[in-house]
Amino acid sequence: CSKSNDTGSGSGTNPNPNPSKPVDFTINISNSPFNVLQNNGGFYVDTANNVIIAKTTSGMLIAVSSLCTHQSVTLEFQGNNNRFYCPGHGSNFNTAGTVLNGPAATALKAYKTSLSGSLLRIYE
Repeated sequence: CSKSNDTGSGSGTNPNPNPSKPVDFTINISNSPFNVLQNNGGFYVDTANNVIIAKTTSGMLIAVSSLCTHQSVTLEFQGNNNRFYCPGHGSNFNTAGTVLNGPAATALKAYKTSLSGSLLRIYE
């Protein structure tokens, strides 16, 4: 397994420079590249915080750790299946971060989200 350094709506990892710092940041989903979150099934990987943000098929905005708990491969969101998918070894997680199938055995860390207009806050 290797990690990609791409950013945007698909993949990429960049370890948090301060992992002990709690996640708490705000994005404007009306601005690129975050505007993918206006569409059900859209997702964005925030490599600075190792968080994947997705809009479910029902329109809910959710956020979890973007790194698979198996071998830290960057996750993708499969909007048509409403799940997080690891392209490294095929682990799947539900929208709450719970493991659906392995090889990952540990759930993803889930974050709170709060939308005010077009500002989306992701926090612990």
